[in-house]
Amino acid sequence: MSVSLTLSVVIPTYGKPERLEAVLKSLSQQNYPHEATQIIVVDDASPHLDAERLYAAVAPLQLRLIRNEQNQGRARARNAALRVARGDLVVFLDSDMTVGPSFLRAHAQRHQNHAEAVFVGNIRFAREIPVTSLTRYLEGRGPHRVDADKPIPFKCFVTGNSSVRRSSLLRVGFFDEDLTAYGGEDLELGYRLHLAGIPLYYTPEALSYHYHLRSLEPLCLLMQTYGSKSIPILLNKHPELDAVLRLDFIKVSGFSPRRLALQLALLSPIHYPIRWLARWLVKTYVPDLVFSYLFWSSRTRGYLQAAAHSKAS
Repeated sequence: MSVSLTLSVVIPTYGKPERLEAVLKSLSQQNYPHEATQIIVVDDASPHLDAERLYAAVAPLQLRLIRNEQNQGRARARNAALRVARGDLVVFLDSDMTVGPSFLRAHAQRHQNHAEAVFVGNIRFAREIPVTSLTRYLEGRGPHRVDADKPIPFKCFVTGNSSVRRSSLLRVGFFDEDLTAYGGEDLELGYRLHLAGIPLYYTPEALSYHYHLRSLEPLCLLMQTYGSKSIPILLNKHPELDAVLRLDFIKVSGFSPRRLALQLALLSPIHYPIRWLARWLVKTYVPDLVFSYLFWSSRTRGYLQAAAHSKAS
């Protein structure tokens, strides 16, 4: 492949410096031309970070390290990197992943064939992560079962492993910095890219390995935070996203079997026993539908609790 695209790799990080060193080391071994690659790490106020170790890990590539004095959240951290990015393409990567030597080339190759598009890569758990029902579910979500040559829904856009032309981001805007809590910034930006007519594709050959797995209970709590903190902001700006978030049933007036069924599914006597049972059985077998239900219900319960608190105040 003739090289005509320069790349800016954007990595936000907080804590766990050994994981960050690992991803930088894997980037240093890329078969994409070093002179066409820019690595930008935004440290979001980690308590301990040895900058010299990071520079050494990524050599011979050059590292641009930005350090925030206070934690500002992932949206602002990525925007800080985007403001200094100079590549034709921006490749988003999480700091708890590693990539194979052809990772950057895989993203660049797909963009060579598209004047303007977004690509999400293939995120798998590292071998060190035990295989459970939860890991199988998380690996099977999103774009993994679709045709790589056909556009996929914008809700599949994630910044753990994805790429987009910098010109596209300059056109639609960067991440929404009002979203400071967990969740929502990827969906919001993906939606604006979608509204601009920029298609999203899956590129399975752009493979990254995830070295961090939250257990089911912390994931449910994060979904609750997403619902209570981020979704009100999302729906205030894009109320039409309620269908994507499966919250459109709330606005249904009168009798609706679907609304009644979903309201029953949100009740504590249903939600918590299923949550407890899934935690107990996660190492053996839990149907994917149960995880989908738990994440939706945790998120929705958080949103409804926040709405009730806002109305009461």
